[in-house]
Amino acid sequence: MCTVSVKVNEELLREMRPDLNSTAAIRLWAQQLIDRCIQQMEMEDEETISIEEARAIVHAAIRDEYAKL
Repeated sequence: MCTVSVKVNEELLREMRPDLNSTAAIRLWAQQLIDRCIQQMEMEDEETISIEEARAIVHAAIRDEYAKL
């Protein structure tokens, strides 16, 4: 884990989101945004397969299709 500092225009943020009425609320909101971004990055990484994996999937699908004939 690491700790980072972020500068936020509190006045503008509170105009848009009145529920973010304290530093703690803003901190939690920012943390949730970062957590979601990291989860998205993890999902994108998991969705990527190598050319070898793709080739194996295609070959297996072809083999299964011809086995039905």
